[in-house]
Amino acid sequence: MMKIIFLGTSASKPTSERNPSSIALQYNNGEFILFDCGEGTQRQMIKKVSPMKISKIFITHLHADHIIGLVGLIQSMKLNGRTQLLHIFIPKDTIEYMNQLFSIPYFSADFDILITEVFDEKIEFDSYWIRPFPVSHGVPAIGYVFGVNDSRGKFNKKLCDELGIKGEMFAILEKNREIEINGRRISIEEVTGKIKKGKKIVYTGDTEKLDSFPEEAYNCDILIHESTFISQEDKKETYHSTVKEACEVAKLLSAKKLILTHISQRYETSEVAEESKKYCENAIVAEDFMEIKI
Repeated sequence: MMKIIFLGTSASKPTSERNPSSIALQYNNGEFILFDCGEGTQRQMIKKVSPMKISKIFITHLHADHIIGLVGLIQSMKLNGRTQLLHIFIPKDTIEYMNQLFSIPYFSADFDILITEVFDEKIEFDSYWIRPFPVSHGVPAIGYVFGVNDSRGKFNKKLCDELGIKGEMFAILEKNREIEINGRRISIEEVTGKIKKGKKIVYTGDTEKLDSFPEEAYNCDILIHESTFISQEDKKETYHSTVKEACEVAKLLSAKKLILTHISQRYETSEVAEESKKYCENAIVAEDFMEIKI
């Protein structure tokens, strides 16, 4: 099971109801992964996310409303006695700016922080993967696809006993995907439960509407797309998207569910929801502290 927690859903600056951008993803083993870290993110985490369980932070771009909460969050981790490595991923060609952010007087961390620039290459982890992809925002900026591959079910103990599978045979079966017992070849699929379907979440960060995405983004379970504006007139020449454009991207990607975020202060939530209904039946307007289980 995975859970998405929206910590900040506002565009550019906080409002009485919305904090600047940040999304937490809780993965199966209790690990938290953070996408962006706007002002006040650690305050939003209280009762929702344990900062000490955050293993990785993925930053879409270095505008202040997406990164300014990092310093305070890391300082709190230090005060709480963190020793675990924190891995921060940032867009290519932005390491100098990140180093400047962390060079403020008296800022320090008593634990290791590894900062990695990424751009357009899939990154494999133990039980999931991340696919960064470039977006269009006027500065170095990327979106992310978070993916969990299909996985087999657990071994059927009763069936394994009947077939004589025991001890080291399980390791052989795991490695070779099949084993021969008494002249019979047994595949791993025969003695495990149904395949557990993998999941994919796409987060665009801030961007103009894109016409193409990496292969991994298509047929995603959830698309989290910025929808700063309702009308093209409001949008003008900014590097952002409208609600209509976000809905068009959802159709392009065949996304099962669309979640609209990065909402401009000029709109009420109901206005954004009403606009989305014109173009997309499966759209939800994100609100702070909203949780989506997958």
